[in-house]
Amino acid sequence: MTKNEQALKICEQVLEGVELDTINTSGVLLKCLRISRLLNDVDATIWLQYEYSGYPKNENGSILHDAFLVAYNNGRGSYNKEGKKVIFTELSSELESNIASSKTAISNFSTQGASVSGNYALVAMNKLTSTVANSTGTLLSNIANYEGKLSILKSRYYDYALKKQIELSFGNIASDIFNLYREKVESYLSQLSKNTLLKLQAIEDKIDSDNPELYSQALATCRRLFENTAKELFNKYFPDYKESFFKTKSGKEIDITGDHYKNMLSSVIEMLQDKNPDKTIVGSQTIYLIDWIDNLCKLQSKGVHKEITKQDAMQCIIHTYICLGDILSLQS
Repeated sequence: MTKNEQALKICEQVLEGVELDTINTSGVLLKCLRISRLLNDVDATIWLQYEYSGYPKNENGSILHDAFLVAYNNGRGSYNKEGKKVIFTELSSELESNIASSKTAISNFSTQGASVSGNYALVAMNKLTSTVANSTGTLLSNIANYEGKLSILKSRYYDYALKKQIELSFGNIASDIFNLYREKVESYLSQLSKNTLLKLQAIEDKIDSDNPELYSQALATCRRLFENTAKELFNKYFPDYKESFFKTKSGKEIDITGDHYKNMLSSVIEMLQDKNPDKTIVGSQTIYLIDWIDNLCKLQSKGVHKEITKQDAMQCIIHTYICLGDILSLQS
């Protein structure tokens, strides 16, 4: 089981435990801390470690500034009567313990079985009754205060687990969808020439490296892949076309000579969508695809002007793959 799978399982345990009230707040906290560590969520791990072991203080006994902000931003903050930001610092385990001890104390406060006599018996009984009532009222107020704070913390832990559960679940769905899409696209790519397919392999070899120079080369290879695909498809669907310009349905003439491969692709896409109306994607998908290619070209050209990161290269490769897949799928 991968770390993501483990984290997703624990997220579901937290959500179920809170919703069915089968797990206490300090238990929810420990599970959330485990989730954050599995996902290498550094900010959440710092916050949840503070929640578990306490917020660090300076030599004067005040919460450290950074820790104060973490506490304030995660539900512990409020404003006092002077309008100053304050936080409560009790841990969930302390609040649970305080609630349990206060409830025990209430059960021990009673006038039942008490016996007084003498001239001041009534006064003594009234005083005893008043003392019990006041003490009980104080304890009930304290319990309400503790439970309110504990509810805030439990809500924060629950929200964190819910957020991560949604992120992980969506990631799994996206991965499944992309795998299905990839299988379909690969069947189209296999129909391309060997020379074009070798460029796909070249991209994979470069992205697996930690050399920034190869990332720039990967983007340049993506560009050449578009060029090869455009020329290949244009020659396939317009084998006898000898003109330098192609007239679109709108009447615009576009240059298809030299390195105007985007115009070649535009011509092919327009023809394929006219040929297969049942397969045409609704709306201005043709323009969308061409604009997408144009944006990719701008990204790819960054390799000439600045250092390309691995993130840049991966983004371009994914977009190239999906864009080509959409174009090639029009042939079905």
